[in-house]
Amino acid sequence: MTALGSFEVGLLGLLAFIFGLDYIWVTPLGIWRPVVAGTLTGLILGDPITGLVVGALLEFVFAGLFTIGGGTVPEAATGTIASVVVAITTGLKPEAAVPLAIPIAVLTMNLEIVVRSFDAVFTHWADREIERGNFGAIPLINIVGAVPWGLSRAIPIWGFVGALAINPQGVKAFIDSLQVIHVGPLTIRFWDAMGVAGAVLPALGAAIMMKMMLSRRNIAFYILGFALAAYLKLSLLAIALIAGSIIFALYLFTHREVLEGTESSSTVTPPTGKATARDFLRWFGVSWFIQSSWNYERMMGTGFAHGMLEVEKKLRKDPEEIKSWLRLHNEFYNTEPHLHNAIYGMVISLEEQGADQDTIRGIKTALMGPFAGLGDSIMWFTILPIAFLLGASLGVQRNILGPIIALLIWIPVSWAVKYYTLVYGYRYGLSMAEVLKGEVLKVFREAITGFAMAIMGGITATYVRATTPIVLAAYGGQAIKLQPVLDQLMPSLLPLLFTLFTYWLIKYKGYSYGKAVVVLFLVAFILAILGILG
Repeated sequence: MTALGSFEVGLLGLLAFIFGLDYIWVTPLGIWRPVVAGTLTGLILGDPITGLVVGALLEFVFAGLFTIGGGTVPEAATGTIASVVVAITTGLKPEAAVPLAIPIAVLTMNLEIVVRSFDAVFTHWADREIERGNFGAIPLINIVGAVPWGLSRAIPIWGFVGALAINPQGVKAFIDSLQVIHVGPLTIRFWDAMGVAGAVLPALGAAIMMKMMLSRRNIAFYILGFALAAYLKLSLLAIALIAGSIIFALYLFTHREVLEGTESSSTVTPPTGKATARDFLRWFGVSWFIQSSWNYERMMGTGFAHGMLEVEKKLRKDPEEIKSWLRLHNEFYNTEPHLHNAIYGMVISLEEQGADQDTIRGIKTALMGPFAGLGDSIMWFTILPIAFLLGASLGVQRNILGPIIALLIWIPVSWAVKYYTLVYGYRYGLSMAEVLKGEVLKVFREAITGFAMAIMGGITATYVRATTPIVLAAYGGQAIKLQPVLDQLMPSLLPLLFTLFTYWLIKYKGYSYGKAVVVLFLVAFILAILGILG
């Protein structure tokens, strides 16, 4: 059992605050993801391996939970910190600590809703400074807009961990008192049942990803990933290599005409603009703050004005003209924050060429929706979950390389996407938009969603853990265990059934993610109490 002092409480709250900044600043580091957040929490408490295992398990639970547009979902980082703290301070096994993440994650989600409304204050503040001609205040206003996001993570952690630190012995005694509960003739092993339910919860992450991506075109890849894991017992990395090779070859040969046709196309216009490498690096750096003061009213508007400030000051010498253009950029704007850079680069290039405000407004309005759909599916529902799930697959085996490998995949790929969409958006303007909306990207999107479904199939068979201890009394008095019979019928059958059940709740019953996770947990928990799962 690890004691919590005021220093640890303060440090964990600060860590949660930093996770909030990493999240709203477009995840440049990825440290708010559970497999990394859990490990860092464990390091602070002197037990990184327990933190790693809890975080890895929660990575599978939160795999498909991402905010789109104005939506909110249970927040992964604070839930992870809370679960790791409980596991380490009380000695609770990681699987049993996993369900404890959900209440804190939901609490943080509700605080985030408050922040999304409150941050309109910063947008209106920017309006006033623009009208006063105090343009230099815009960067500070936008960046400070991230502080409430960080506090929405830190406050629940300070409250929860602080309360735990006040009476750790009492918390430990309470947990011990729940080990065995007698309800009439029924003996309930509470934490064993919690562990069973926690091992089933990764079905939520797989089901959410399936809801976003599963289709008739890629269901075969889900089956492929499931079969490779269930029958051949391959690791997630091996499944990624095999499925990736098959999908690459399949799409290369079946869509050769589209790919070769694009390579020989003459519709791409010559590069425009004279930006230097230093210009691109400066714009790239500012672009990470596009969501800093995100709010329900204008979403990324103030972030866009921040990004365009130096460009407008360079292009316009009349303060009234600068004021007019910054008003335009502080209007409503929202898209996926990595592919935003393609629009950002186009706008800079077109303004340098003398485009008027109606043209710029039309470009932003026309492209932010299509780029949002494309970027969300590629970045947040494919690349990020695949990177961190591969890391989590090592983390559950207590391999400290898990979070490191996840970051080594996510950081270079996400930074490259964000940088090069800016460069090519600037250089090729609207022809870049045609490429991003054209057939090649459609083929790429289909291929990468198929790859993601193969990974989800592997996760279903490997990391959704459900078995039954039921013993059947066969003819002649010989007892036969039910689980080997199910394994002969289909290995990992129960994990598949739980995943499909959760998918049915979300896709066809219309359950919210929060409601679905409660139902999934209760079903698994009750079945464990009744001795059906074990």
